[in-house]
Amino acid sequence: MSADRETNLDMTHRDIALLLAEAADEVEIGIAPTQSVIRGGRRRRARRWAVAAATALVIAGTSGAVAVAGLPGGGDQGQVATQPSPSEERDLSAPYRTTLATGTDEGKEWSVFVDVWPTPRNEAEADTVWNALTEAHGTPPDAKVPSDLIGTVTYFVKRSYGGETSGVMENRIPATESMLGSDLQTAAIPLVPDTDGPQRLVIGQVAKTAQGVVCEWKDGTSTEVGRAGKGEEVSTDEELIRSAEGSPVDWFVCLAPKDTSHKEVLVRVLPLPEGAQKS
Repeated sequence: MSADRETNLDMTHRDIALLLAEAADEVEIGIAPTQSVIRGGRRRRARRWAVAAATALVIAGTSGAVAVAGLPGGGDQGQVATQPSPSEERDLSAPYRTTLATGTDEGKEWSVFVDVWPTPRNEAEADTVWNALTEAHGTPPDAKVPSDLIGTVTYFVKRSYGGETSGVMENRIPATESMLGSDLQTAAIPLVPDTDGPQRLVIGQVAKTAQGVVCEWKDGTSTEVGRAGKGEEVSTDEELIRSAEGSPVDWFVCLAPKDTSHKEVLVRVLPLPEGAQKS
């Protein structure tokens, strides 16, 4: 960290969050006192999740670090129109929206969905996406100018509970990003917004080759999440690994039973073809 950064009192909250994340790459620390728990399948500087919280913190997982900070603009700031399919004309001013999970808890409906913004291919497209992001969500913390968006996917994960929608995660990753084998990225947060827990809601990313995941809970029970059969139509109230349009990685959501919370997530991978060797 340079001396002028250390003495610069005009740094934004985003700058502070990113500096904290860089520092965490060098230092292993214990569990921070926050209700958001992040785990990384392997160290990837490009895949840091920002999780909504009142204060900027850094949590070191078993093999990576994550910047924890408030989302730009806060809240949902209105519903964003779904983008047309890739076969139609590209609309760079709106994201692809995919619902990852829905359900009912204590009489209140909840859902988790992800907005994945289109990947700019040049500076003109980057300007369009940048302006749309500024109006809808705010630009990614690690993007300083529109051209930073070229070749990358920006996404925002949101949770709705009892009609109240809030942003819970955001990131910007390369459009060619791929997760392999048992690679895993998860966040555990309370299902009910603005509470101290328990951390019942687990949202995660896995490789497209992942056969399933097992969410283990602190009461000793677990929830298995598989994949839908090819071409099979399934309801969003079924816990499954799902693809999100525009996303280079797949997604899943687990909800713990009442009175318990997140412990660990394990990934099942597809067996290697006969005669193949592990890389």
